[in-house]
Amino acid sequence: MTAQLATDHRTSRRGATAFGLSIGLIAAVLGGVLAGAADVGLGDVAHVIGFKLGLVGDERLADGVLWAVRIPRVLAAALAGGLLAACGAALQGVLRNDMADPQLVGILPVAGLGGVVGIALGGAGSTEVGVMVGGAIAGSVAALLIRRVAMRIGDPSQFVLVGLVLGLTALAWLGAVVAAWDSPLLPTFSFWVFGGLSGATWSLLGAALPLAVAAGGVLAAVARRLDLVALGEREARHLGVDVGRVSSLTLVGCGLAAGAAVGLAGIVGFVGLVVPLSLRNAIGPSHGWLISLSALGGAAAVVVLDTVARTIVAPVEIPVGLLTAGLGGPVFVWALLRSHRWAQ
Repeated sequence: MTAQLATDHRTSRRGATAFGLSIGLIAAVLGGVLAGAADVGLGDVAHVIGFKLGLVGDERLADGVLWAVRIPRVLAAALAGGLLAACGAALQGVLRNDMADPQLVGILPVAGLGGVVGIALGGAGSTEVGVMVGGAIAGSVAALLIRRVAMRIGDPSQFVLVGLVLGLTALAWLGAVVAAWDSPLLPTFSFWVFGGLSGATWSLLGAALPLAVAAGGVLAAVARRLDLVALGEREARHLGVDVGRVSSLTLVGCGLAAGAAVGLAGIVGFVGLVVPLSLRNAIGPSHGWLISLSALGGAAAVVVLDTVARTIVAPVEIPVGLLTAGLGGPVFVWALLRSHRWAQ
């Protein structure tokens, strides 16, 4: 009876959390679309949607601002934030390390380097596709490499240090390529280092969407088995789980998510650390719930932070990655101290 009550209580908390995060995401998206230098209201949003659907005949001046700038930017922020948080939740499960974050372990910087290579190989006609595909391939390779490292290093601080070194090395090469290849096809170096959504377009969203769907499908497929892998590889094998296959699929899914997120928003760190850590105590360790709700929470968080970044000192825009780092850095220190306390 006690176990059943505990299960029912956790289920109700998960439902309430899902509802709250969904409402929060809707509010964040609406707030992001409405906030800005040009004064628009809900009526303008409804009008531009009606115009694009052919329900309204006359076009307004506000339609261009909303459709060409704000709506794709807010949707890109939501998609990038959701992918980063879902990736972080999956990484923490497969690596069995609460401090695993796509940026801290080096996946995002390597994906950024891969995106630059993808642009170079793709040429002017396929910049959006090139950055997504290159980022996804490089991110997947980096994720698989990090697991190899994690299998050999038990100390979380050393493990994160290796990831930081890998990330810094990738950023150094990325900076060299951007500096040497002075091309309008390439985003600026600050985009890759600090992130930003000012260049979000419908075509960029279109290029990211297939990777996002593929990443979501892969992570959803392995979520239940991740619950067993998180118990330990030996225990999972005894329960009939092909640990190598599940881990590889999870990491490839994370690589796809990282490639799409980097192509949309550059390197935005700590979202994949803070959001899953915040939700795990509330909803439990079930990865089916954790990955899904982390995606909702990450989407809402990045939309809110990007709205703040572009409005708080307008017309100057703060890179959104600076805000996520400023908020996520203390959480990382807390998680690091907690892991050492448990290890003693």
